[in-house]
Amino acid sequence: MLRALAVVVLAAVLGCASFNEQVPLQDDARVSGDAAGIQIDFEELRLVQFSDGRPPLWMNEREKLDVKREGWDYMDLTETPFLGATPKRRFTYPTPNSDIVVDVLPLLATSEPKANLKHLTSYYTRYYNSDTGAQASNWLYAKILAYVEEYASEEQQALIKVDSIVHSWKQNSIVVRFDPLNGSDGPTTIVGAHMDSINRESVYLRAPGAGDDGSGTVTILEAVRGLLVAGYIPASPLEFHFYAGEEGGLLGSMALAARFEQAGREVRGMIQFDMTDFVKAGTREEIAIIQNENQVDPALTEFMISLIDRYIEIPWVRDRYPFGPSSDHQSWHMAGYAACHPLEAQFKNTNNHIHGEEDLLDITPEFSFEHMLHFSKLAVAFAIELSSY
Repeated sequence: MLRALAVVVLAAVLGCASFNEQVPLQDDARVSGDAAGIQIDFEELRLVQFSDGRPPLWMNEREKLDVKREGWDYMDLTETPFLGATPKRRFTYPTPNSDIVVDVLPLLATSEPKANLKHLTSYYTRYYNSDTGAQASNWLYAKILAYVEEYASEEQQALIKVDSIVHSWKQNSIVVRFDPLNGSDGPTTIVGAHMDSINRESVYLRAPGAGDDGSGTVTILEAVRGLLVAGYIPASPLEFHFYAGEEGGLLGSMALAARFEQAGREVRGMIQFDMTDFVKAGTREEIAIIQNENQVDPALTEFMISLIDRYIEIPWVRDRYPFGPSSDHQSWHMAGYAACHPLEAQFKNTNNHIHGEEDLLDITPEFSFEHMLHFSKLAVAFAIELSSY
């Protein structure tokens, strides 16, 4: 009775179609999905929250996919129901002025992101509970290890750790940690993106996920490569996070934020790169700065703007998501850590091919690796400025 009431309330709040009005899966899609090793228990109950201002609701996986199809994003709190239970230290941020950043930026290029994104989009789907999603994670893990082997100095290699984080679903998250010479565990700087993809119409359909969020993944991967080539060693811990399961409700980032909280670890700042490639025809090339008060930290957001002013050649504009939670920065904000989020364009001008079979890197000339390069530069600037003290 209570569950039935919760479903009625959720449908009323979101204005969605009845959960009983299911869109039938196409037979050929199901066959292709099965070949990708997609695993879903449609009746499994999950604790889901749609925004900070609404209480969580229990719903099953089928219902989660239904509201995803309607265009709603959410947090799945099932495995992290107490996230944000402890107070966190707040930080102030410096005026950007690093010669190291200036030296690293010319080392970044578009060739590696192009090759890496071409590979990531070759998987049928990177859905977080699929065999091909797991294969994509394994490939990315191996690619990062190869970068460390090829580019890192001996001194760097002794200070870099690459971990593949196992979850209760098939796809792993990946953490690349740059330790300081003094071995300090104090405040960590985090640069994030999510590696998974989804087809909103049906998880059994192809989901190449070039823009969402293959673009963010290869953006921060290029930042990692640049720091390795430059021989950068931080003064405080620096981590790059490649999250699994964002499309399932920020699952990978929720899990990692909970680990930080349980270990009592401090975070100086977290930045999330989700969709970094699209310049809509007829619009100005710019970086949108997400302002939603229930998603980002104002002080860290202003610091990010100062980085763009100092190091990036294109303008920025303030913008808001019309609804949320929108990406993995929300997990860290919910945990009480400072987080910020740049976007490829104002929300109204973002890539309209995402969450479908046409989310490809060559579907339109509006997909720009040159635009993406600005975000790799921002990732490097954020990483160095916050981890150099």
